[in-house]
Amino acid sequence: MPAIPLSLSTLCALACETSLLPRVRMAIAMVAQEVFAEPKDTPGYPLRWNLAKTVLSPTEDQAASMMVGLVVSPALIAAAAAAGTEDPAAMAAAITDEQLLAAVRVGWNPVAGVSTAAATDPTQATT
Repeated sequence: MPAIPLSLSTLCALACETSLLPRVRMAIAMVAQEVFAEPKDTPGYPLRWNLAKTVLSPTEDQAASMMVGLVVSPALIAAAAAAGTEDPAAMAAAITDEQLLAAVRVGWNPVAGVSTAAATDPTQATT
């Protein structure tokens, strides 16, 4: 397992960064809208749709709980580390909106409870 480029304390500070929370809320809402537009035969659709319905207007608590998983995604860790500082606000500013949206999209299935098999096998779309 490769070493992480930031300490867990630094990642925790990033996950608690108040300037990142509103952006996470908007990213969740945007991806929820994308899920609503998916065809019903999308693998895992019922679970994906249910999560979208649940978080369409994400509360701060929902966004804060999802933020922990987001900031430890490889792309966001890399973006935060590239900031060259351990200042949470500066690390948050180094994360682009596209990186944040991509991380929410990648994490959508696991948070929704869609198994890896359902995500790759359309015959398991309702599991």
